[in-house]
Amino acid sequence: MREDTSFELKAWRWGVPLVSLVLMLLLWVSGANTQVFLALNHTASNLGDTFWSHVTVLGDVVSLLIILLMCGRRPQLVWHFILAALFAILWTQSLKSPLGVMRPPAVLDMSQFHLIGEAFMGNSFPSGHTTTIFLIAGVLCLHRFPMSFKLGMLGLAILVGLSRIACGVHWPLDVLGGAFGGWLAAAAGEWVSLRWKAGLHVNFQRAMAILLTVVALWIIFRDTKEFVTTVPFQILLTTLAIGFSVPSLLRLFGYKR
Repeated sequence: MREDTSFELKAWRWGVPLVSLVLMLLLWVSGANTQVFLALNHTASNLGDTFWSHVTVLGDVVSLLIILLMCGRRPQLVWHFILAALFAILWTQSLKSPLGVMRPPAVLDMSQFHLIGEAFMGNSFPSGHTTTIFLIAGVLCLHRFPMSFKLGMLGLAILVGLSRIACGVHWPLDVLGGAFGGWLAAAAGEWVSLRWKAGLHVNFQRAMAILLTVVALWIIFRDTKEFVTTVPFQILLTTLAIGFSVPSLLRLFGYKR
């Protein structure tokens, strides 16, 4: 199923959550969460609002689009993603409201940091965008893809995580928590998908393809007020993903062999 050696596979599976956990503990013990946030937020502002707003929306759309491209091509990967997504939802929803961590705009004076977009106030930990992008990066890195592609996905995930700090809506601990939970969700989804094959049935795969296509179309036509300048970028990505997925979707539904 994979071209990785056992050591390489273990490194991909456990490296990211281990590093994330260590960094979280260091930030928590040192009490440097706010100081690191301010330093990263101020440094990142040099790249401008346009750059970071476009990067941060990738946490919303890139997972959906990549999995849509895999429909009809990699059924095991699609099933892996669906299961991993359930674990990721459990991770974020079981922590956000119960912990009730306040976000930077609710804690700091607005003059202390740079804010891009809406000033969200509550349910800060963990970062949902970061959880999502590390979920998809983890799923892809645990499958057979070139090393360059895996490193690129990991780099993109880190950049999206940093964008949440650059936008001023998440603490470093939130981002590390998202990376930790998203990647572990990918590992948990892998374990279940290799033992439970229900999602490999063609009818399930077809249902997922329909659902993902509908959501992709919704992204194109939805009315969004946050990061309005990124709407053409999101429409372009979604349109390309739908277009490139058409041949495999036709094969999946038996219209083309």
